Amino acid sequence: MADIIQIDADTWRFEDGFVRFFLLVGKEKAVMIDSGINCPNAADLANKLTDKPVMLINTHGDGDHTSGTAGFDEIHIHPADHTGCEVNVRFPDVKKVDITDGEIIELGDRPLKLIHIPGHTAGSVAILDVNRRVLYSGDSVQTGHIYMFGAKREPDRFEASLDKLIDMEDEYDNIYPSHGDHQIPKDYVRKVKDAWKRVRNGEVSFEMIDLFGSSVKSYTTESCGFYME
Repeated sequence: MADIIQIDADTWRFEDGFVRFFLLVGKEKAVMIDSGINCPNAADLANKLTDKPVMLINTHGDGDHTSGTAGFDEIHIHPADHTGCEVNVRFPDVKKVDITDGEIIELGDRPLKLIHIPGHTAGSVAILDVNRRVLYSGDSVQTGHIYMFGAKREPDRFEASLDKLIDMEDEYDNIYPSHGDHQIPKDYVRKVKDAWKRVRNGEVSFEMIDLFGSSVKSYTTESCGFYME
């Protein structure tokens, strides 16, 4: 059972162990951003908080963001993550609805802008709550360790995605990530980019760890970390 924390009158975050997800409510409908790792009743929780119809948008298709998928008729996710991520394996019968870069989803006086940021996965997206000036960054910008190992990752595209968010930083004031600190300032994208460049340039030491049966390099900086092959 996730811990539910109200952010404002019509926004909630759900703390589900080491991952979090969100509910955003507009005047006409609501969006749940992801559905946690151990919260198959995520849709029921949303329906207790709002009487508006709730749609599910995923920042990406990893298993720790998709536990409540079966509670929805469809999942809105970037097509690059329709396959290759756990959501397709665990929920093959749930309809996948394509979302596109730059798409606006209107909740009723609450537009959400979808931003494709491949790297962590091919279909990773950030979600900009336009009027509230809040960026929901998924796993791609956070204070914790970012998973960048395995076939689903696209490390060569990650820096360009961070640059894309930096180019938009006049559109948001705060960032709500899926892991680590629940709120970070807008300049944190630059800190993640700097850490990533230092790792890629061999300027950060690593330790070898076992992660889910894989031997990976764990890099830690003062801003965030990375798990890499």
